[in-house]
Amino acid sequence: MPSVNEDFAILEYVYDKAERDLDRAVDVWSDFEPDDWGAAARRLQQSGLLEMASMAGDYKITPLGLHVVTELRAKRRNGPARMEALRLGLVQWLYDYYLEDVRPESTKDFHSSEKDQYLGFPFRGQEVLRALSYMLSNGLIQGVQVDQTDHLLQPFLTPKGLDCAESGKAVSEFLNPPSSNGPTFNVRIDGSQNVVVGTQSDFTQNNTSGIDPEVLARVAHFANVARQGIASYGLGEDQQVEVEQIAQELEAETAADAPDRGRLGRLTDRLVAAIAPAAGSALGGMVMALGEQAAHAIAG
Repeated sequence: MPSVNEDFAILEYVYDKAERDLDRAVDVWSDFEPDDWGAAARRLQQSGLLEMASMAGDYKITPLGLHVVTELRAKRRNGPARMEALRLGLVQWLYDYYLEDVRPESTKDFHSSEKDQYLGFPFRGQEVLRALSYMLSNGLIQGVQVDQTDHLLQPFLTPKGLDCAESGKAVSEFLNPPSSNGPTFNVRIDGSQNVVVGTQSDFTQNNTSGIDPEVLARVAHFANVARQGIASYGLGEDQQVEVEQIAQELEAETAADAPDRGRLGRLTDRLVAAIAPAAGSALGGMVMALGEQAAHAIAG
């Protein structure tokens, strides 16, 4: 489904032509065919990223649109984030074949799949080769290697690779689970008057002090951006209320004197899930990417 890539293409076109000028009208249709790109332009307008400048169909970029493109381009330049997304994309691509009980002819076929892009920008061939080398060396994939080519023929996921795909975790997180920040105590609480966990329940308490301020800043930024975009996601009223409440709780937790890493992680995951129905739009996809990176940061 090309909608997200199309959204990014038009949004960045207006951004470049307007040269960050919020009042400059841009003629989109001199370079884009209305029949092919009209739906993408309407999505951007509905998301509050572009606004109509004239009856002729010219568009102006909004402050939110400027912010999204700035964030988008910064993330595209983030090498580690690109590589993490690429490794996960390769795992998911091969897992789709596993579910169909077939194998692709070659890892070259990855370039023609929808997984071969990061925030609307295709992965470079050398990036894919490095990711394949990493996954081979870590026993996640296998295939037939032929002299004078770096690609794998008939690639497939190993049992370890299948576990990775089904874990729902980033590849690096699956291979290198984050260690606890301190000792973990399993405490059985029976009718405690101070902590209501439930009678005869197992309760795990973690030492969560010493969270990196940069991690807290990233999580707080995600919560703030998620809350600002509520009106533009196209969500129902109940869903908007849910996003607002979770975002507020997450922001409050990041600002607490002693933020709890576990609570931060749970709230971040909940907020990502709440925004997921909007992932098909440019803004929703961008905020989801922020959330996923925040979740990885707090988990690590």
